[in-house]
Amino acid sequence: MDCKINVHYTCLDGDVPPMPSDAAIIKACNNAPKTLDTMTTSIVFSSAELVIKHLNVTFEECRNQIRAHELLDASIVVVPKVYRCFSRVDDGKMYLIMQRIRGEVRDRIEDCASVRRVADIVRHLQTHKSSIPGPLEGGISRGLFWENEHVDLRGEVGRLAEYIRRRLVGGQQGWGVGLGEFVLNHNDIAPRNLIWMTDGRICLIDWAHAGFYPKLLELVVLEFNTQEGNDLGFTLALSGELGPLSNEEEREVRSLNMAWFNSHRYRM
Repeated sequence: MDCKINVHYTCLDGDVPPMPSDAAIIKACNNAPKTLDTMTTSIVFSSAELVIKHLNVTFEECRNQIRAHELLDASIVVVPKVYRCFSRVDDGKMYLIMQRIRGEVRDRIEDCASVRRVADIVRHLQTHKSSIPGPLEGGISRGLFWENEHVDLRGEVGRLAEYIRRRLVGGQQGWGVGLGEFVLNHNDIAPRNLIWMTDGRICLIDWAHAGFYPKLLELVVLEFNTQEGNDLGFTLALSGELGPLSNEEEREVRSLNMAWFNSHRYRM
């Protein structure tokens, strides 16, 4: 296969299992079974130790996951190690090769002990802070809160403040969100993204939407994830475990909710 590639990241620390060639990776992904939803992110098990993610992969996701793996305490939450990330020159399609994590993905997570452990993960993420908003290493903000457009905050607090202000209309004008400090948000906490490992730890996957954002955005996006009733028990239990909110925090959640709602209802 004659395919030119751009290499975005290669792990050089020596702790890398045997890797197939880039051509073999592309071939394996091309031959992977088609999903019912062609927009679904596809995972290919390349070997007993490797996983390849090859649909809807972005450079921000790659860098988010690399940085999260470095930052977070693996005794609280495991982040799969990234071994390599490259893209095809002809179509820009990206391939993310990472550590394969063994364990169980549960359809439902509603028991108190499990929800408490997930809440501990969220709290641990929030101990990592930044003075500027956006993905962990910069770039485009993506995910449910930004889904109608690609937003480049350029690490500027003012751009985030303006983004929210423009989406608060009518009587909502003047509502605000505290923007003095930003914490690490995963922004897609859901049962499908939690692997309960055989050694008792929990692995959190899918870092495409992560970044430093207002603390309460994690709760707001958690609600978006369950608008159609999916994972509702998990959402309510986790929100309760992370609460209660002060009156000011309740107002900020309402502001973020309305900013999201208005961006869907109106062209902005």
